[in-house]
Amino acid sequence: MKIEVKQNELMNAINIASKAVSRNTNIQIHELIYFEADTDRLTLTAFDGEITIKTSIEAIVKEAGEIALKANLLSSIIRKLSGTIKIESKEGKINIKSENSNFNLIAFEYFEKQDLSLPDTKPLEIANDKLKRSILQTEFATSLDETKLALTGILFELKKGALNMVALDGYRVAHKENIIDYSTDYEDSEFIIPKRSLMEWSRIISEDTSTSIYKNENDIVFESDATTMYCRVIDKNFIDYKSILENNAAQSKIKLDKDSLIRALDRAQVLSDPGRANLIRIEIAEDHMIIKSNSEIGDVREVLEVSLEGEGLDIAFNARYMQEGVRAFDSETIELSFQSSLNPCLIHPVDSKYEDENFTYLVLPVRLAN
Repeated sequence: MKIEVKQNELMNAINIASKAVSRNTNIQIHELIYFEADTDRLTLTAFDGEITIKTSIEAIVKEAGEIALKANLLSSIIRKLSGTIKIESKEGKINIKSENSNFNLIAFEYFEKQDLSLPDTKPLEIANDKLKRSILQTEFATSLDETKLALTGILFELKKGALNMVALDGYRVAHKENIIDYSTDYEDSEFIIPKRSLMEWSRIISEDTSTSIYKNENDIVFESDATTMYCRVIDKNFIDYKSILENNAAQSKIKLDKDSLIRALDRAQVLSDPGRANLIRIEIAEDHMIIKSNSEIGDVREVLEVSLEGEGLDIAFNARYMQEGVRAFDSETIELSFQSSLNPCLIHPVDSKYEDENFTYLVLPVRLAN
């Protein structure tokens, strides 16, 4: 293999491929980036046992070929170079030149090559800005409990012209509805994608393009620009989230400024006790909300102006669960709906920025002892 590439383009491709490189492993092939040069493209591929990422850049290919290198070493070298980089491999060794720098490394001939062709199905298309926004509005509500494998991922559900993305962990539900066009082949289909796969993809893609999503029996494939990511779906049944969201006949509703609530919750957690689930107590009456928190070292009281419809109530929450959900909204004003002090709080935007998107968040209260 003998090629010439631009340093900034190669470094960007290495950064993308490295998201599928394992940092702590005894399996050598999971530490490598596989180079394949052909015609006028250089393709980089990496695989860590969970996801595979393939990306390509333009290159002057003087001799086609393939080789594998340790990702962390390669990244450290290329990052310190500039301008045009010349790479040549011969007899198990690789030479990297740039201006006055010259590196000679031992290459790896072996790499577990996979069939990385796209599934023969119609893709699901979604704008990258919408996809990134939806991932960030749901990922935090996934479960960390590996015994509840289905809840460690995000549900993708296609129904009635909408892509619903849902995450829940038993204490809260984050639901994002995106109105999109898709093939009728996808109607009533659903699949659970691991959180880590989606987070890595959201870090790769550019907001001004789109993603094509392909699904076959066991795999999901994401493609955007010159990058493709392959990952396994979670083959488990998701919880019936609709019954949770729909069973909430509100007796009280309040509207308030989102940022004011976030700041108040942030201050309240300064004195909250992690041993008591970051407990905060909320009292709602007339035109104000009072947030209280206390621990062995003191207490704090926050007062916020609200618009109340219905009856006042006292209720308690895990402050972090409440704050993470509130922070995910894109609107300046939000509405909190309550049925009683023992039922979940349902939160909606009042003035969402995006007409074809709708975000809903539900959080369970903490039962208070008298």
